[in-house]
Formats: sequence, C-alpha cells, structure tokens
Amino acid sequence: MNFLDMSMSYHYVHDHPNIKEGNPLLPEKPNAGQFILQKGLTAPLLAANSSYEDMVFYNVVLTIVVLRNHYLYNTTSRCAGPANYHVDGYNVNCN
Repeated sequence: MNFLDMSMSYHYVHDHPNIKEGNPLLPEKPNAGQFILQKGLTAPLLAANSSYEDMVFYNVVLTIVVLRNHYLYNTTSRCAGPANYHVDGYNVNCN
C-alpha cells in the first residue's frame, strides 16, 4: 500500500493544478525524489517500532487517506482561479 499511496499522491499533485501535498514534511508540489526519501525514511521506522495492532490501524488510516485523495482528485475544480465567472455574472464550469 505504501508504493500505491506514494505513486497516486505524486500523480494527483502533479496532474492537477489545484491539489497540493498535505504532508507538512513535504513541499506543496514535491518531486519524486522527495516522496521516495520521505516514505523510505518513515515507513521502515514506523514498521520497526509498531505492534501488529498499530500496523493494522496505520493501514486503515492510509487506506482512508488514499480513498479521500482519489475523491478530491476527481471532484476538485481545475479552474485556475478561485472562480470562473462569465461577463454576465454566472459561474462557468471549467472542468
């Protein structure tokens, strides 16, 4: 699940103009090396110092995060600004 999370996060952040990385340890649009380094350092540390029950909990949380990221990727507007209005004043969908 760790590789899936990392690859999906990288794709979502770089393919969508309005999605940014939520991990405070990484920049808003991290490159592949930053993702790999962060995951490569934290995952083994976490696994080595966790019980079975902790790992089950972490996997459930990670699955929820992956599903939420997928939802946000599919539902967040791709408009460049905060709103896309027509000259007549109505909101124009830019998706």
